[in-house]
Amino acid sequence: MSTAPSTNLQKSPPPPPALREEDEAWAFCWHSLVQVSRTFSKPIELLPAELRAATTCGYLLCRIADTVEDDPNMSQSARDELFTAFLAVLEDGESPARFCQLAHSLEADAPEFELATNLDRVLRVFEKLPEPMQRVCVQWTGEMVRGMSLYGHRQPGANGVVTLNTVADLERYCYFVAGTVGRLLTGLFSHAIDDLSHERFTRMHQYAESFGLGLQMVNILKDQTDDLTRGWCFIPQTLWRAHGLTPADMLDETRHDDARAAVAPVFDTAREHLDAALEYTLAIPAEQTGIRLFCLLPLWMAVRTLAVADGNEAMFVADAPVKISRDEVGRLIASATQHVADDAALREQYAKLCRVD
Repeated sequence: MSTAPSTNLQKSPPPPPALREEDEAWAFCWHSLVQVSRTFSKPIELLPAELRAATTCGYLLCRIADTVEDDPNMSQSARDELFTAFLAVLEDGESPARFCQLAHSLEADAPEFELATNLDRVLRVFEKLPEPMQRVCVQWTGEMVRGMSLYGHRQPGANGVVTLNTVADLERYCYFVAGTVGRLLTGLFSHAIDDLSHERFTRMHQYAESFGLGLQMVNILKDQTDDLTRGWCFIPQTLWRAHGLTPADMLDETRHDDARAAVAPVFDTAREHLDAALEYTLAIPAEQTGIRLFCLLPLWMAVRTLAVADGNEAMFVADAPVKISRDEVGRLIASATQHVADDAALREQYAKLCRVD
């Protein structure tokens, strides 16, 4: 049930030799990646060819799950049906035709809609990957989907907002939507890196979940007002209540000091996970510069964004984005590239980025 192929596809990096006969499908995958996440596509370009294809497929499968989760007007029964059909394709080898047909009911932006309704084209690339890489993607995408389905059954409270309960509940949610991505990437990296030592393998797996959790928590902190407008608040209820607040009170400028105090524990937890994400990145062998940069670039952005958000009034003002400037992004990329193989320099740079101006 695929829609017509896109025209004017952005030129994609060449696929690995095993995918040559699927050039059109690979072009669609790369075009979709750039459309749904131009920022994420840049680090993926740095990866070796086979790993680049596997990471692209893994990301697109996760993005399809995310599109199903995010549809604001879909009933939970319809969402469950889509998730069940998606898992049947991934885990049981069923044809994607039914999922693609059901996906036409999604209300999503055009790139996400086109991606979800063309799952079959993603699978044409996916099925050319080495079987160990396929198993990794299936395992952790399945874990993500089941977690999303679990949290999708949360009901809004009397204030019309769906909330999480405790910091532990927040970490569990972030595990399902982002820690699983850390696990997926670690499985792909472990397969792609030849002669990975047991010590480095162990450290990567030790910190894999934190790599995803840290990035996700930064997004939650900077996007609080956007989430509230769509009826969600990921800052736990126990934190608001400790300061006599409800989630909506974050928008009251007379309560911003209380709101900052309420979210402070989430800042602390995010920093702990980002610290662990640095250890994860440094566990990757220094000679694997493409994989290291793939991890360093989003980590550097997240660390700097967290520092900018700390104490920033814009966190509690609707339509006031919390972000770093384009010029600073360029400096971060240059710094990461310059020091990619120097652990001591990376630790020093990380410490500087953590400082609040």
